[in-house]
Amino acid sequence: MSHPVRAFQRVTVAFRAPYGDRGSLTWGQTAIWEVLRWLPPGDASLNLLAVCEVEPGRDVGDVLAAVRALVERHDALHTLFPMDDQDGGRPVQVVLRSGELEVAVHETGTRNPGTVAAYAGARLRDLPFDIGGELPLRVAVVTTGGVPVRVVLVVSHMAVDGWSLKIVRDDLRTLLSVPAALGPVAEQPLGRLAYERSERARLRERRAFGYWAEAVRELPRVWLEDLRQGGEARQDWSEIRSRALSRAVRELAARASVTPGMVLQATVALLLGLYKGEEDVALRLIVSTRFKPETRRFVGAFNQNALLRLRLRHESFSGFLSHAGRAALAAYSTCEYDPVRLEELVARVTGERGIGTDGYCFYNDIRFDAPAPPAGHRLSPAEYDALMGETELVEPPHDTDQKGATFFLYVHELSERAVLTLCADRRFLAPRGPADFLSDLEWLAVEALRTDAGPLRLAEALARRQRGDGAEVTVLR
Repeated sequence: MSHPVRAFQRVTVAFRAPYGDRGSLTWGQTAIWEVLRWLPPGDASLNLLAVCEVEPGRDVGDVLAAVRALVERHDALHTLFPMDDQDGGRPVQVVLRSGELEVAVHETGTRNPGTVAAYAGARLRDLPFDIGGELPLRVAVVTTGGVPVRVVLVVSHMAVDGWSLKIVRDDLRTLLSVPAALGPVAEQPLGRLAYERSERARLRERRAFGYWAEAVRELPRVWLEDLRQGGEARQDWSEIRSRALSRAVRELAARASVTPGMVLQATVALLLGLYKGEEDVALRLIVSTRFKPETRRFVGAFNQNALLRLRLRHESFSGFLSHAGRAALAAYSTCEYDPVRLEELVARVTGERGIGTDGYCFYNDIRFDAPAPPAGHRLSPAEYDALMGETELVEPPHDTDQKGATFFLYVHELSERAVLTLCADRRFLAPRGPADFLSDLEWLAVEALRTDAGPLRLAEALARRQRGDGAEVTVLR
């Protein structure tokens, strides 16, 4: 079907879903709501953006039909979140049976399609969503000579998490190519809500509360204490772009038969312990919680926090990775709960210890695309030296802090290069800063690969490295 366009116009897409209903927020939706309500008015920093290329042979009508099918397929994309005073001061989720979505169509003319898509995406992403009265999805179609070449999706974080966005983008690609290849729809948010009200879910929640309570009673206070008690948060940012770090992590993963993501996560936790001179380490992981077949392709706000606990011991690095893997499984198995009730529990336990809580170290792996590729042949020390010489450390643009977190690390890429961004309170890493931490992280991964040295030997090597910079660190005994 031909669908002529001007340089810019708006087109309305009507949708009709199989059903409509309403309910309370799920645990994952509640977790996002607790973050959104903390942000300043008008903040749009958590809006999510994806761009999908359109293969040849499709016209604008085909794209609009695919967008309609996408919205009808996933309840999260046609859900409103109005406030409800009867529901504890939280919003409720209202799944609409029908409605309309406005789509912007941009003609490139002589401009580059990627540039036009970036412009359209920025326009849509930089406006906050009215989650109570506006669909949580915005769409733009980029055309060249009237032929669609890109589809831009911007979605409210209240409706989806980062993993969901990948599913949504992939589903749109399939709808634009071979719609029949789409699998069955996964569990929807209201179905998840029904599960969370079940006795089975409550048993998992009680187990999680027990795990967290024990951890919060035992962990060194450095992993819990809110530094804002000593004044305003003073956060610095840094970003590393390193081929050496990615390659070392992938080689370590191949050696230990684990994932590169797990190696990086464990190495970050290890370096935190070395920096703070603590054998007991805690890292708060942001986890997608898609552990069951029916939730593997769940589209909705589903992330929750897991608490990784590691004890640094006399062992090889390979041994450390083995017990880090077991610790990660324990953390993942205890990360499903009502986040408001969990924070009340944590506040009560830390209060008993006289600690002002909320000073966590966070780790958020937000890689959007394919997993890390195989490492390939092992590099020589000289080759690693050359790769480390190419590493870039920059100060990334940022306009928000991280809710008082003492340490917040994002993993953006772990493919041919590693791209990590770190926001840290300068008091937490003092006398060093986030750029030093990221540089030391690269060194630590390469050193662990070269020597298979365990945490305590690496602590001594790190101390020697840092003393060469004129800085003192505490060495674990």
